[in-house]
Amino acid sequence: MKAIPWSEIKKIIVIRTDHIGDLILSTPFLKALRAGAPQAEITVVLPAYTASVLENVSFVDKIISYQGKPTRELEEQLRQMQADLTVCLAPRTCAYKLTYATRATYRVGYFYPSRPLTAIMCKALYLTHSMSVNLNKELALGHPIPHEVQQLGELAKNMGLAYEDDTLSLQLSPEEEAASHRMNQNWKRPIVLLQLHNNWLSCGWTVNNLVRLASGLIMTSRGGDLVISYGPAEHKLAADLKKALALTAPQEKMTVDNITFMGDLSFRTWACLFNSVDFIVTPDTGAVHLAAALKKPVVAIYEPKTAVLNTQQWAPWQVAHRSIVKEDPAKSLEKIFNGLDELMTDSMAWAVSEAVEERPL
Repeated sequence: MKAIPWSEIKKIIVIRTDHIGDLILSTPFLKALRAGAPQAEITVVLPAYTASVLENVSFVDKIISYQGKPTRELEEQLRQMQADLTVCLAPRTCAYKLTYATRATYRVGYFYPSRPLTAIMCKALYLTHSMSVNLNKELALGHPIPHEVQQLGELAKNMGLAYEDDTLSLQLSPEEEAASHRMNQNWKRPIVLLQLHNNWLSCGWTVNNLVRLASGLIMTSRGGDLVISYGPAEHKLAADLKKALALTAPQEKMTVDNITFMGDLSFRTWACLFNSVDFIVTPDTGAVHLAAALKKPVVAIYEPKTAVLNTQQWAPWQVAHRSIVKEDPAKSLEKIFNGLDELMTDSMAWAVSEAVEERPL
């Protein structure tokens, strides 16, 4: 990759058009970019629903967010910014097109050669500086797959940046820290959070299996409270689970009194909720990376079709975790409970925190 004259860079645009988890995993790259170009104005372009991830951070100057798909108006807005450097962190056609639309002198990104047409367009038009990432080849050879954070680190190094701090950044304000503390005042510890997602209902799983999961998590946590989190897309699943729990609680020898459902939260409130609990159990979604950013031990469940790649590239980063490949419910449930039990045995953070809270003044 040709050298970038960092001292001459005054305006930088970063394009990240995908999801919350992807943006969280990009924060080490953004910190490296800030350190390498302290004089530059850094603007991040992203979907509106991910924008609050970057609240309270010091390494980004401006955010441009959009609803739905990027528009011609957005492309024109970016072109008029007259950026010196644009970095594309999302290997997607819409992101490459936005990168090219900036007409920046230096347009940097990576591409997958398994998408030959896109690769040709990246090298011939979209990007002036590019890096090829051949994950399919690595998988075929049985080689380890680099984590997304490491992959972005390679891009940073190829750009001539130091990549010394690869920790994830999600900054809660003092007010958010206080709100997080208030959330768990009436919950019994250790507090386990179960993140709902509709892809729970795959591999033969049903709502009744989620009932078994909920009751087993409470038993594994030795009587701690369970918080069940869900988003707008999981309204029906949450309602079905709540009803099923009420009907089957007597048979499962459990009470629903120590189960709390919390849904339709803003991202910042969702982050406060995650910060207030002790352990997290979630499918392979952005919740995995939110947990990692907040240093919460996590049991992450991966779909079998994508597990070989996702348990490596998208694993929880720098946090205690267990990765479970989903299979039939009975086997999966046992592995989830064992994974949580191991994390609880290994981590006494919740117990220490509880002791501090109860210490008399």
